[in-house]
Amino acid sequence: MSLVPFFEEIHIENTNSCGYRCVMCPRDLHTRKIGFMTPEDFSVILDRINLFKGLFHLHGFGEPLLDRKLSLKVELLKKKFPSASTLIFSTLGVKLKENCFQKLAEAGLDDLVISFYGFSKESYQKIHGFDGFDLAKKNLQLLSNVMKLPGHFIRAYIKIPAETFSSTLPIASSSDKKAFCLWAEDLGFEIREWSYVHNYGDGRNYNTPKEDKICPVIQGKRKNILNITWNLDVIPCCYDFNATIRFGNLREATLEKIFSSKQYFDFVLAHKLNNLSRYSPCLNCEKNDYE
Repeated sequence: MSLVPFFEEIHIENTNSCGYRCVMCPRDLHTRKIGFMTPEDFSVILDRINLFKGLFHLHGFGEPLLDRKLSLKVELLKKKFPSASTLIFSTLGVKLKENCFQKLAEAGLDDLVISFYGFSKESYQKIHGFDGFDLAKKNLQLLSNVMKLPGHFIRAYIKIPAETFSSTLPIASSSDKKAFCLWAEDLGFEIREWSYVHNYGDGRNYNTPKEDKICPVIQGKRKNILNITWNLDVIPCCYDFNATIRFGNLREATLEKIFSSKQYFDFVLAHKLNNLSRYSPCLNCEKNDYE
């Protein structure tokens, strides 16, 4: 019997590079090497995976649209796994060629989720740490045009902070928020809300850790998510933003070998015994499933 968990989602970090410094994101603590996954390494991952019909996230602790070879990777993935779905999260705060979204659509990108946390130039820069408000709006218009083309459909929606998101974050005024939402809806975008912020393991301290709860990477939804960094390390979850917990590397080992390794079994045992002293990102984690 295979020891590899049954994966419903595979998260592949094409890059951990990002020009933003969002206040709720622990990029100020990010110390691992910044890089971009090559198409060759991407093909190694695809070769390591058996038949798969679930969801691929092609993003990680970075901005996926900074990767100029993203459309090639989507195309490679769709050729091998035509029944699988593909998704990226993006701020859209990147200077893009006008045909960027069309190329992604033609390659087979299914879903694009846009994170938007400020609704005026001032509030956007305050929360994102980058003056990208006008650029992101311009890219929303480009994306809207592609979504309306026959045969090039990408599903896209915008995620914004709910009123209850966090009292400590500089969220824009309700009037700015309403004006932006009306503008975006006129472009054809659905608006959805984030209801809470994350600790990102040991990156932030928004929520009280649930010390008596077993991590859902061990028993829960996140056990069925495979997380791979841009340099092919297999890690437990995306909240380990510095990739400090490594089960193995897909250049060097198969998934079967990685999930039968001492590193993986030590991690599982530590969580079942609630002895997390060796796993710093887990000590401050909320231990919630992704929503």
